[in-house]
Amino acid sequence: MISADSIVLLSGGLDSTANLAMACDEGKKPLCLTIRYGQRAEHSEIRATRKLIEYYGATHEIIDLGWLGHMGGSSLTDSARTIPTIKTSELDTKSVTETTAKSVWVPNRNGIFIEIAGAIADSRKISSIYVGFNAEEAVTFPDNSTAYMNAINQALSFSTSNQARVESYTHTMTKREIVAKLKQLKKPFPFELVWSCYFSGEKACGTCESCQRYSRAVS
Repeated sequence: MISADSIVLLSGGLDSTANLAMACDEGKKPLCLTIRYGQRAEHSEIRATRKLIEYYGATHEIIDLGWLGHMGGSSLTDSARTIPTIKTSELDTKSVTETTAKSVWVPNRNGIFIEIAGAIADSRKISSIYVGFNAEEAVTFPDNSTAYMNAINQALSFSTSNQARVESYTHTMTKREIVAKLKQLKKPFPFELVWSCYFSGEKACGTCESCQRYSRAVS
């Protein structure tokens, strides 16, 4: 049995890695869960999470949910669909980001991930599940919002015997605010290990919305 006092849902992107870093900064010993669901970035995300786990000395489990990607409905999992590109100047234009959000939306992804984490937390008597929510993306992704976090915690209060709760160090922050906070942590944050791109590869594409938001945040 892995010894851990918290769970972090870790994709290898900026927001989830920030929650790992902040949890470790507080002295927590997290179990990181990384989900394979047929996403295009799977290979690079797994590579990134393994390096991050080594850097922070956390424990790690990879969970296979291939059926989620096989359902289709998202350009993140269906190579026949085109992942939209976006200009940095359009990142705060809601009419544009609502369109890109519809393209990359994976049906109930965060809900499924959190419920799985809740089951693991319940079985291992862990009370805290950290997620990489942020105020910037909550504008077009409601399952990144504080309201959603509060709602799913109400559900978890019924479905877990130990009252496991979803928490997030970043849910009220923009990505720029997250970066500023990371620069204040005791252990230097490994920006070079983060993978925020919607695609796999040796280098991030630099043009997808996720890349654009990351670039703006760290610039």
